[in-house]
Amino acid sequence: MKIININKNLYLLLCGQLISQIGDKFYALALAYWVLQTTNSPSMMGLVLFSSMAPAIVAGFLSAGIIDLYSRKTLLVSTDIIRGLVVTAVAASYYIGVLNLYIIIVAEVILSICSAFFDPTVQAVIPQIVNKEELTEANAKSQFLGGIALVAGPLLGGICAAWWGYGFVFSFNALSFFIASILASMLAIKPVLREAHFKKKIKENIFDSFIYVFYKRSIISIVSVVAILHFFVGSVQVIMPVFAITLKGNGAQNLGYIESFYGIGVILTGFLLSLISINNKERKFMYGGICFIGLIYMAFGILSNSGIHDIFPYFFIFFLMSSAVVGISTCYRAILQKNVENEMAGGVFGIIGSVANFTYPLAMLIFGVLLDWFQYGQLLIFCGILIIILGLVLLRLNRQSTVASV
Repeated sequence: MKIININKNLYLLLCGQLISQIGDKFYALALAYWVLQTTNSPSMMGLVLFSSMAPAIVAGFLSAGIIDLYSRKTLLVSTDIIRGLVVTAVAASYYIGVLNLYIIIVAEVILSICSAFFDPTVQAVIPQIVNKEELTEANAKSQFLGGIALVAGPLLGGICAAWWGYGFVFSFNALSFFIASILASMLAIKPVLREAHFKKKIKENIFDSFIYVFYKRSIISIVSVVAILHFFVGSVQVIMPVFAITLKGNGAQNLGYIESFYGIGVILTGFLLSLISINNKERKFMYGGICFIGLIYMAFGILSNSGIHDIFPYFFIFFLMSSAVVGISTCYRAILQKNVENEMAGGVFGIIGSVANFTYPLAMLIFGVLLDWFQYGQLLIFCGILIIILGLVLLRLNRQSTVASV
């Protein structure tokens, strides 16, 4: 099976990601419940969530000027160590009884900044350890393991928090980062030839990264795909809790079922894409996936408007939705890794990460307001039509740019 036939470097990188991602899910779940139990305030929970996302938007743009100037291996190891130390401080504060909201917010800000450097670095490293024709499969394996963390992390985290308490969960997450840093230190990464970059200042490299992104029409197209994808995925995250309480049964339990099927779609699609070859077909799958998500949104809206309140038909909807998201994410990463010069890859992925980090919470804010004015079924149908139109426009623009380049 191809999923077993991976090189040592990719194995180390993916194992480190899996361990730290499961630890993150543990931490996020325990932290949410700790904040709610301690403050009894959903607004405080929102403040913590904001602290975990907003800094990454700004830091992502800054990372564009740093990742390509320094050792990527050092960045991976150091960001994991910093995150491990930060969560260790949170765990220690909990055990000695001084943990408070201020410590949590500071910790979330630091963790968010570290993620803004770590995530683009991982995407820039993959082309250095994987052959070009294997990039799509490597990204699919990463998505597959991410799906496992998505499903297993909250489930196991909830059990551990109930049995052994918040301190154990915080400590586990800290340990996961230290283990990931050890695995990252064992990577053998080919050096990137970037002698000219060493003469640049960080500000100049940030400027060059932006010029590089906006000068290339093909990359702007990918940025548009990322913005559309994360915006509408963010909208679903707002709609899902509202939708879950309209179904038969317990709303919280329904939401858990829905998120589980969403995660299962991530796992199975990542697994499938790691076995089959779509090499050189990524653009077709990516734009087709955007249109497919639009159709799923329309089907979701029509079903909900038809008065169907049994949860089972919607399992298939969320399974297909997550499958499309994984397919699109796998394809756009592989396209960038194949076509962006590796000495510029860190900057490009840093900018794209900031776009994703901005559009996702923006969608939550906008759709939170829209749900006060419109039924979610109407919004879903409208969004579905809009997504299909955007997908077709991007596909047409891509064909025009391809013809022009020929």
